[in-house]
Amino acid sequence: MKNSLPLGSLQIAFLLFIAGVSFLASGLYLNTNFYENKIFPRTYIDSVDVSGLSISEAIETLKNIQNEVEPHNIVLIVDDIMTASSSSELGAQKNYSEAVNTAYTSTRDSSRVKTGLNLIKSFFKNNNISTKTLYDDEKLNELIANLNQEVALKGESPEISLKISNSANSIVIYKGIPGREINLSATKEKIREKSEENTWNKGGDDNILSLLIDAPVTSTSTVLTDEQVNLELSKAKRLVGKSLEFKAENKKYYLNDIELITFLQPLGSYLDSNLEETISSWSKEVNREPQDAKFKYDAETLDVETFLPHKDGLEINVVATKKLIIDQLDKLLSVQEEDITTSEENSPILEIPLNKTSPEVTLEKTNELGINERIGFGESYYYHSIINRVHNVGITAEKISLAIIPPGQEFSFNKTLGEVSAGTGYRSAYVISNGKTILGDGGGVCQVSSTLFRAVLNAGLKVTKRLQHSYRVSYYELNSQPGFDATVYAGNVDFRFINDTKNHILIYTYVESENRYMNIEIYGTNDGRTSEISNYKKWDFRTAPAPEYYPTSELPTGVTKQIDWSVSGIKTEFKQTIKDKWGNVTSEESYYSNYRPWSAKYMRGI
Repeated sequence: MKNSLPLGSLQIAFLLFIAGVSFLASGLYLNTNFYENKIFPRTYIDSVDVSGLSISEAIETLKNIQNEVEPHNIVLIVDDIMTASSSSELGAQKNYSEAVNTAYTSTRDSSRVKTGLNLIKSFFKNNNISTKTLYDDEKLNELIANLNQEVALKGESPEISLKISNSANSIVIYKGIPGREINLSATKEKIREKSEENTWNKGGDDNILSLLIDAPVTSTSTVLTDEQVNLELSKAKRLVGKSLEFKAENKKYYLNDIELITFLQPLGSYLDSNLEETISSWSKEVNREPQDAKFKYDAETLDVETFLPHKDGLEINVVATKKLIIDQLDKLLSVQEEDITTSEENSPILEIPLNKTSPEVTLEKTNELGINERIGFGESYYYHSIINRVHNVGITAEKISLAIIPPGQEFSFNKTLGEVSAGTGYRSAYVISNGKTILGDGGGVCQVSSTLFRAVLNAGLKVTKRLQHSYRVSYYELNSQPGFDATVYAGNVDFRFINDTKNHILIYTYVESENRYMNIEIYGTNDGRTSEISNYKKWDFRTAPAPEYYPTSELPTGVTKQIDWSVSGIKTEFKQTIKDKWGNVTSEESYYSNYRPWSAKYMRGI
C-alpha cells in the first residue's frame, strides 16, 4: 500500500480558488434572487436610501418623507412680453414614480449574467438619483395660453385668384399677412429641459427661484416675396383659358379657369380644403342609395303600369377624385409659359371615380320579356328654352316613355306620340315650318326625337327613317356636334327604327325641367353588339342672316329676350358601324345633313 503524497502549494492554491469562486457564485445567486424585484444596494433618491425596496415600497417611502418641491416661479418670455406662475399654481410635485422606475430599470438587463454583474458593482458604488419636478399639464397649458393671447398674431395666408375668365391680366396674387403663435408642445418640452438643468435665477424681495424661458414661437402664415409672387404668377397663367369637364352618370360638372386657380396653393401644391369642398358639392347630387327595380305590365297589351330600373348605389370616391383633378392640374401646369394659349381646346369628359353598391332586385328578376339592362343611352340639354317649350318637352317625353317594342317590330315616333295640339296638352312655342320660325303647338317635340335618335345610335338598333332639321338648332348642339338631330312633324316627317334584337325593348325617358336636361334610355338584353361613330366631318360653312324679332305680350313693352342663337349654314356627315359580339360588321350607315344658315331669334314685348 502506497502512502499519500502531501499536496503541493499550487494544488492548495487552486483548491482555495475553486472554493472561493463557488462561495461567491452561491452568494451571488442568493443575492440575485433576493434583489430580483427590489432596488439594488446603495441606491439613493434625493439622499433617501431605497435599497432593497420594491418599486411601490420606494415610492411610498419617498412620499412619507414629504420632501416638497422648492418654491419657484416659471417665467415665459416672448420679445418684451412675459407671464409667470408659481410652482404651487402650476401644481408642481416631485416625480417620485419616474425616479424610482429609473433606479430599478437602469440596473436591469435582458441578460441575467449582466444583471448579476451590475448587482456586484452596486455593493461598491453609490447610485444617486434626483427626482424631477412634474407640473400639472392643464395648468401649464393655461399658462402658455395666457401668454399666447398677447403674443399671437392672426395672419392671412397668400392667395391666388383670377377675376375675369380668360384674362391673364386679371390674376391677383395676395402676398399674405404674417402670423404667429406659441408652440405649445415645444414650450412644455423646454420647461422640462430647463428645470432638469437647474438653471435657476434668484430675484425679487422674497428671493424665490425663477426659471426664465424663451417660449418657442411658430409662424402660422407665409408672406410671399416679390420673387415668389412672380413664380406664382407664372404658374397661374398656365391655367388661364383652361377648363375641365367631369361626369357622373347624367350629372356634368365644369371647372373653368377661375375655379381651377382657386386650387393653387402658393409655395405648395394644391389646397386640399378647396378641392374637398368642390367634391363635397358634387357628392350632394351624385351620391345615392341603391335602387331596386320595379316593373309591372300587362302581358297581353304590353301596357306598363310601373317601371323603375334598378340603379347601383353611388358614392364619389373622394381620394381618387381628388387625385384625378390634381393629375389634370399637373398636366396643365406642365406646359411651358411660352407655349400657353388662351384658346379653348376640346378636352375629354372625365369620369368621376365612383364606389358602387349593387341593388338586391334587378330588372332581370321582374319580367320574362328580356328587358334586363340598359342597352342604349342618349341625352341633350335645352338651356334658354322658354317655359312653353320646356313644358312641351316634358309631356312629349312622358308620352313616349315606357313604350315596349317587341322583337322585329318598327317603332314610329309620330304614331306613339299621337296628336300634337292644344287639345292634347301642348302649348304654343316656336317651331320650324316651311323654312321659317313660327309659333305653333308642339315646339320642343323635336328635342325628344333628337334625344331618342342618339339613344338608338348608341344601342346600335336599325334606323329606318330619320330627317334632319332645315336649320341648325342651338339646343341640339349644347352637348353634341351638329348632325345628331332628328325632326318630326305630323304626317310623314317621322323618326322610326326597328327592334332587331331577339328580345323586347323598352324606352324610358328622364327629364329635369328646371335644369333643361333630358335623357332617354333603352332597356333590353345586351347581345354583344357594338356601335361606333366615325369619319365625322363638317364643311360648306355659310354665314348666318340678320337677327329676327317676334312680338309677344309675355314681356314688357320694348323689352327683348333672346330665345335662339345664330348659327352658320353647314353640311355634316358621319358613319355608323355596327358589329356583332364576334366583331363582324353587320351594318354600315352614313348620316348626311345639310343645314341652311340660321339667324338669332328674339322675343320683343309689345
